Amino acid sequence: MITAPIPHDETERLADLRALKLLDTPPEERFDRLVDLASGVFNVPMAFVALVDSDRQWFKAKCGLTVNQTGREISFCGHAILQDEPLVIPDATLDERFRDNPLVEGEPRLRFYAGCPLRGPSGYKVGTFCLADSQPRSLDEADLKRFRQLAEIAEHELQMADLIEVQHELLKAQSELSLTRHQLENEVSEAARYVGSLLPKRLDGPIRTDWCFVSSSELGGDLFGYHWLDKRRLAFYVLDVSGHGVGASLHSVTVYTALRRQTLPDTRFDEPGEVLSAMNRAFPMDEHSDKFFTAWYGVYDTTKRTLRYASGGHPPAIVVDTATGTSLQLSLASFMIGAIPDVTYETDTYTVPPGARLYLFSDGVFEIGRDDFTLDALAGLLVDVSSARGSRLAQVRQQIEDLQGSPEFADDFSLLEIEFE
Repeated sequence: MITAPIPHDETERLADLRALKLLDTPPEERFDRLVDLASGVFNVPMAFVALVDSDRQWFKAKCGLTVNQTGREISFCGHAILQDEPLVIPDATLDERFRDNPLVEGEPRLRFYAGCPLRGPSGYKVGTFCLADSQPRSLDEADLKRFRQLAEIAEHELQMADLIEVQHELLKAQSELSLTRHQLENEVSEAARYVGSLLPKRLDGPIRTDWCFVSSSELGGDLFGYHWLDKRRLAFYVLDVSGHGVGASLHSVTVYTALRRQTLPDTRFDEPGEVLSAMNRAFPMDEHSDKFFTAWYGVYDTTKRTLRYASGGHPPAIVVDTATGTSLQLSLASFMIGAIPDVTYETDTYTVPPGARLYLFSDGVFEIGRDDFTLDALAGLLVDVSSARGSRLAQVRQQIEDLQGSPEFADDFSLLEIEFE
């Protein structure tokens, strides 16, 4: 094993790292989503954001790892921060720097590693965005391009840490100046009422719909809807814009309007993947206040009973088969919309069984601060209420409120039910 040398700018690099004030902080959704997405897109069991401290590498976000840190002397990331381009190790057992490394000979038995250096606010390499596998593998040029783009998002989030701290200080000062607080509350309430007015009327007939929407205390960026494309095909969708506040809500309304009015240029709205690709072109985050969003878009053909769908970084839809009492998650590994240019979104097809129900929702429905309430747990809850009398969604909401111990939601609660004849 060859330990990575100390960079010549180590003093400045550590100062840049300390300025982030991220070491030993709790997990954050903005980083957790990135590593989960990277794991799915590249089909690797491990992905993580590592910060290289003076004597350790500490994981700000991790997927597939059980430890929070390792010694710097055995880290792959200590080597990765020595170069500007990604460090790719197809098989660590064939590389003299790593073949007898404890992380190779012992758990997690690394073979493949890819680490892209991340720079702090002052431009020094403070950490890495990484992929890893216990099996040898490689990345082609297209993979490397996507890997760099994801790393750029992670770097952007790192560099936002200082800005976020300043924003928190400003918000604290504003809260102490109560002269503006009442006005801000009124604006948020007015925005929430406007968003509520856009929600669709419930359908009754061969296709029946029901929905439950609860705006968060901070006003989020959720919206959902449906409309007939023609006499036999119904389109339905859910959006979730990053962040909270009036800005996120207004961006959501803009995207929602483009879908509802079908104003995206050169787009066939019966092709879900094409719709998401068009939205990715129309709403790049660098032109919309650094806001990206997730979306799930589907088109149901009443004649063929087929559901064609695409996902842009959004939680999967859940199908409940009432005849068998089972559930199925419909999802495709994909990027958030607006985050990375020139992404092509794929379309998949599902044949809907008679009497089935489809549920679309935002992450505010299941991310309630409880490790035991996962997507699988939500699917189980939807199956449990499938034969209940009265409003199924009201019962789902009540049970989730009971689980989190409060009727208030930290994020928008958006849950749409589509019932097929």
